Amino acid sequence: MEIRRDLPQTLEQWRDTKDEDESNVVWTALQEFIRTRGYTLWQHLTLTYFVPPDDLDSTYSGFALAPLHRGWGRGSRMNKLSAFESPNALNRPARSADGRDVVIRVLCIASQGQSHLQVLQYLSRGLCSQATPNHAIPLFELLEFEDIVFGVFPRIGNTMLDAYDSWPENSVGDVIDMIMQCLEGLGYMHSIGVAHRDAFKDNFLVEWFPESMADHQLTISRPRVYLNDFETAVYFPPDVAAHDRTCVSLPLSPSFPSEKRYSRTRACELSSNQPYDPFKLDVWQFGHSLRNLRTTIPEIDSVLGSMLEEDPRVRISAFSALKSISQVVHTTTPESLRIPPVVIY
Repeated sequence: MEIRRDLPQTLEQWRDTKDEDESNVVWTALQEFIRTRGYTLWQHLTLTYFVPPDDLDSTYSGFALAPLHRGWGRGSRMNKLSAFESPNALNRPARSADGRDVVIRVLCIASQGQSHLQVLQYLSRGLCSQATPNHAIPLFELLEFEDIVFGVFPRIGNTMLDAYDSWPENSVGDVIDMIMQCLEGLGYMHSIGVAHRDAFKDNFLVEWFPESMADHQLTISRPRVYLNDFETAVYFPPDVAAHDRTCVSLPLSPSFPSEKRYSRTRACELSSNQPYDPFKLDVWQFGHSLRNLRTTIPEIDSVLGSMLEEDPRVRISAFSALKSISQVVHTTTPESLRIPPVVIY
């Protein structure tokens, strides 16, 4: 109980722990508890930057890889697997006793965050988590400390933010494959009643980047893409009719409950104060985060543009977008897709 009194009392307070020393004190207080559950926290260098413990070697986890053509030394992608940047104090990287790297996240404090946990248990645990079209990040384990519930997730290599217009030498084919996986994940979730409501590309994580445009890089396999951060997600049970599967407010959550804190670009329907379709919102959010991408394949660029349709009633669904893009890909030679993506500034 003594330790609990020194920890944040709400999810918003935990997220708002912005002072480096304060954040370190909070997680250090939990270090022994986390160690008893088989994990060692990474060492913090700054408020948001961490490195792994010196006394535990890493091992293959299947979720974060690096290409050999970029070398092994300082600054290489292999070296960067031993670094982690956390977006806020709700997350901390850790290493398991057998060397797997994970991210531990605060999910619930008392009654706060229960809907987040419900969605994760539905999507990221059990048989549902093993369905091939399910791209929700796996939830390895739940750690309970008094009224606080932590989730243990795999540490995944990269974010879709870097898929193009960044350091990787990905081809149009590489990027399209990742986009199709994102749409597959959204389409599957929507089919079982879950809408994410924060489906921008920074919440999609990628094991590694194929970099098919790089010299001396022969790309044989493809990385898997995962959807992360279900804090704003909503779940509609099967008995809720399609016309009742709506939301009426901004995608807020207990860790940022105020409209003033909502910093994402808003789709038109979020400004209407009317019930909106959260599944179509997902499509717009993902499409909006790809708005500066041109594959130079007209049929595909047209589909990506249709995801931004202002009227959600005629906006394409995630599954329809996936189906249309895949039809184009299946009738296009692989060599035709080995071209660099164009970025519109």
